[in-house]
Amino acid sequence: MSNREQSNEILLAADIGGTNIKLALINVQGLMLDRWEIKTNLSGTGSKIPEEITREFKARLQKEEFKDLNPIAMGIGIPGFAALDGTVKFSGNIGWRNYDIKSILNKWWDLPIAVHNDCDVAALGEKFIGAGKDLDDFVFITLGTGNGAGLFLNGELYMGSAGTAGEFGHIPIQVMNPQFQCTCGLPECAEPVFSATGLVNFFRKHRDANPDIETSVLEEDGFAIWEGVRAGDEIAIKAAEEFAEYGGRVCATVAMALNPAKILLGGGLAHHNPTLIEYLQPVYERFVHKFISDTTKLDLCIVGNDAGLYGAAYAGMKKANKKIFY
Repeated sequence: MSNREQSNEILLAADIGGTNIKLALINVQGLMLDRWEIKTNLSGTGSKIPEEITREFKARLQKEEFKDLNPIAMGIGIPGFAALDGTVKFSGNIGWRNYDIKSILNKWWDLPIAVHNDCDVAALGEKFIGAGKDLDDFVFITLGTGNGAGLFLNGELYMGSAGTAGEFGHIPIQVMNPQFQCTCGLPECAEPVFSATGLVNFFRKHRDANPDIETSVLEEDGFAIWEGVRAGDEIAIKAAEEFAEYGGRVCATVAMALNPAKILLGGGLAHHNPTLIEYLQPVYERFVHKFISDTTKLDLCIVGNDAGLYGAAYAGMKKANKKIFY
């Protein structure tokens, strides 16, 4: 079969977030043919989402330029814990508990359907068109509102015995004197100190503790705080330094446990932000042996916000037992 014939085979990719759902048609060469977003319908604890995804894909496939395409699989990224059978064990952002989204979608689609945590699909996206393309072993950590991770080990996505591997945002890193409470309920999680939320938490802490120090940072978000760091803002620098003390320890823990070739940092806080690595690196090196830091490097992801869509497409291809991006 020629590449021209193969190009009619496409993957339906969805990356579900608490605010928006990103959707795409991606062919087997890895080319994104179309991409769009819809608002996430949280009514009825997210019960309308599978039907709305279906309606969106079917409407798009009826358009003249796409009517000859042949969907061979669907991949879904979800913000929560996805079990190996495709059941969403828990998604706080959506309201799902033990929600079998795969079986529900199969009412409308006679296709293989892969369901993974959103960080797992982002890791897969980095593997096949991004910074992990030539690596068999890397850990992808996303730093957004929360902290999640995807593990790519020995050439495969590693999901653990129940599908929830990589929850580095919930390792106990705040030790015996936790500063900020995680929304999950556990007492010492990394997520409220090593995430965009964590950086904001530290910024507020140091701003409130130092009312005599004027800050140029007017917006409480990670992008503005890092801009302040680069501009020499004293409060922003204090926040970044404390953020890095926790983040460097998290990266060191990952490196010592798994020794991947790279720890890739993604999410809004890491996008085009080499300053992040500059702050994490010395802390990271302080808590790992040199022979570990020499072989496990910190780096930034390069795919950006569409990594989850490409990864969902890849997961769908794997589910369909198709060759990956010919």
